[in-house]
Amino acid sequence: MNNTKISLIFACYNVSQYLDNLFQLLTNQPYQNIEIIFVEDCATDDTKAKLQSFNDPRVKLLCNEKNIGAAESRNRGIQIVTGEYIWFPDPDDLFDELLLTKVNTIIQKNRPDVISIGMQERYEINGKTDYTKDIISRYDGLITGDFTDVFVDLEESFLFGYTNNKFYKANIIHKYRILNEHQALKEDFEFNIKVFKQVSNFYLLNEPLYFYMKRNNGSLTSKFVPDYFRIHMQTLASFKSLIEVKATINDNVNRLLVNRFVRYCLSAIERNSSLKSGMSFLEQNQWIKENIFNQEKYNEYLLLSDLVNKKQKLFYFLIKYRIGFLLVTAANIVKLVKAKFPILFVKLKG
Repeated sequence: MNNTKISLIFACYNVSQYLDNLFQLLTNQPYQNIEIIFVEDCATDDTKAKLQSFNDPRVKLLCNEKNIGAAESRNRGIQIVTGEYIWFPDPDDLFDELLLTKVNTIIQKNRPDVISIGMQERYEINGKTDYTKDIISRYDGLITGDFTDVFVDLEESFLFGYTNNKFYKANIIHKYRILNEHQALKEDFEFNIKVFKQVSNFYLLNEPLYFYMKRNNGSLTSKFVPDYFRIHMQTLASFKSLIEVKATINDNVNRLLVNRFVRYCLSAIERNSSLKSGMSFLEQNQWIKENIFNQEKYNEYLLLSDLVNKKQKLFYFLIKYRIGFLLVTAANIVKLVKAKFPILFVKLKG
């Protein structure tokens, strides 16, 4: 069997403690026709020194002159790839030793535009794996024709938005000049929107072969991003635009969109309850009035009440009838559960 060259691009910032395990995995896994591109992004630990110590002819090291973030760092890597396929694994994650061998088998048989693989989330609490969760699709194999239900399934399972679980045909990335764009959140999601608008097929390897390491030292509390809600509403618009170009709007699509809308509303309100937001209870309530009740898609989503799932019916009711103070109260309860019982929160969230 022929071996396809696969280019791995790692954006590296303050990941020194994970690099030895990563490099050992890269050198020990059996598939050897790889190009390893490390882009060092002005880390404040000894990431750069660690990368410089790696002795392997397949390694290319790019060192940024200033910190530019993961998106631009990956773009630098794209400019120098020589492989037929590109992969963007994160340097603090791991993957199955047979992953690249299995990916090559798929490439030799199908030459798909994109290969998407299943993932396993590994939740570490204070350095110990406390819970694992496999994320796989209901679909498997080469996908051609109508992409609608497959796109919906990938996004419902949260497999769509990642780039670390996808292998991209390099000539598509180069032909359409697809690059990562820097934003506070959802960079990977928007990259995939651009890619999937150009593909004619893709392959789903329905095994959890990429290990997404969730390390939070006892808490899953996320950083506060003021633009969180706006960015997530943009992802809904982007996903809908992808469906309009490559698939068909149907009830499954609308069901996904309205339930994501409710979820993102609650998540944004919960984040506003953080001390980092600096918002009082009344200010949180006012934010809901200005940003959710006046959201341009608000009335559109209210027409899809029959498609809201049971888990979110209560929150949908509060949004529909504009009961802001109860939404703030509910979000604060969610925040408490998330902080005190992080693994329980993950299980309940689904």
